[in-house]
Amino acid sequence: MSSDTTTPAELRAEIAQTRADLGETAAALAAKTDVKARVRARAAGVAGQTTALAGTVRDRVATTVRRPVPVAVIAAVATAATVALVLIRRSHR
Repeated sequence: MSSDTTTPAELRAEIAQTRADLGETAAALAAKTDVKARVRARAAGVAGQTTALAGTVRDRVATTVRRPVPVAVIAAVATAATVALVLIRRSHR
């Protein structure tokens, strides 16, 4: 904009926009200097990640705990087969 065609209303609008931009910049700088708030925000993020990880681990452990039932069945069948083989060998002697 050239200065000879700028109206007072346009100048006021430009000043208002510049003030708003300056206010946003000042707020952003103030947020960066607030170390306590930044540490709290980071801690909250890490806590959320830890909670999510704990949930995943809990789910995997629950899945693993359910597996021993088939393993126990396989162990019982193997034991029964071993006993049957021993009894068959004894009867053939």
